[in-house]
Amino acid sequence: MVRVLSVVSLALVSAEEAHPIHKDLVDRINQRGSWTATEPEQNRFASYSLDEIRGLMGLRGYVPVNGTSRLAVGDIPESFDGRSEFSSCQKGIRDQAGCGSCWAFGAAETLTTNLCVLGQGNPVLSPQDLVSCDSSDHGCEGGTLPGAWDFIDKNGLVSDDCMPYASGDGSEPTCSSGCTGSGSPKKYKCPVAPTFINSDSEIQAAVMTVGAVEVGFTVYEDFMNYKSGVYSYQEGQALGGHAVKIVGWGKEISTFYWIVQNSWGASWGESGFFRIVNWHADKQSAIAIGGGQACVQGPTPSPPAPPPAPVTCDDIAGYCSDYVGQCGQKDKSYLIPVCKKTCGCCGVLPPSYCSDDEMLV
Repeated sequence: MVRVLSVVSLALVSAEEAHPIHKDLVDRINQRGSWTATEPEQNRFASYSLDEIRGLMGLRGYVPVNGTSRLAVGDIPESFDGRSEFSSCQKGIRDQAGCGSCWAFGAAETLTTNLCVLGQGNPVLSPQDLVSCDSSDHGCEGGTLPGAWDFIDKNGLVSDDCMPYASGDGSEPTCSSGCTGSGSPKKYKCPVAPTFINSDSEIQAAVMTVGAVEVGFTVYEDFMNYKSGVYSYQEGQALGGHAVKIVGWGKEISTFYWIVQNSWGASWGESGFFRIVNWHADKQSAIAIGGGQACVQGPTPSPPAPPPAPVTCDDIAGYCSDYVGQCGQKDKSYLIPVCKKTCGCCGVLPPSYCSDDEMLV
């Protein structure tokens, strides 16, 4: 089904479902001063219908999780920006357009960064591969993080050159076994099984290790007006779940925030990115409360140490046979270390003249 974006008159939207892009809301946000909202005439989403805006939020089944830590977490710095730390692995900001494919963009772009940082290749990977071919998810109607990463683990993703994005109008092309574009059909996947990451410190450790983690959050009406600053929920109704890509974090005064890459084009927000407080400080938007996914290996038990080489209990001097029966003599104590077999120090119950450190079974 092709969904054509249409310009709607805000006056036609019912009071019960007011359009989230309007001057009064923008003015209230900017008067509070905690972050900056964009003016409606400069906001591309002002021309979207409410259903079209909701249709962008394609993340399903993202809920708080609990579990034991799987990633080894060391010292975490106060700030970290993967865009500069892994500058050679940064790609252009992309636009999902009129399709609820955020889940696919977040996964494909996170894997793109992960593999580059790991030295496993540097192509831009295809979100269309997930939209068209991941049968466990729902294309433009949404998907889940576990579903997307399970598909990646089992099938891999082709490059965007091989399968260019074609669902910006809401359509879902049939899955192709080859390339629909000009690239190679080579599949890219994690060198290890993708890791589910379920705590803030694990997300930070993963970003420091492989450059990015895919997470989700709830988009509210006020977020649709975001321009810059550190976002935290102020007002409005929930519009749906949205998948994004964490690439770093920092602090503004004493407020912790995540640095996040969106899939709404480079002209949106802070050049395609936004900053947002963590879920502990904003339980409405609740970013990363449901954990994340990345191509990073959790800690594995250390392999068991190899057993020590057996110690050979034997004579190491050719003259030992000349001193049979003399090892217990005080003036012959030098014989014990080199004539252990002749001196009887290899048995279960060695003679008393064998010192403790010379007793060998």
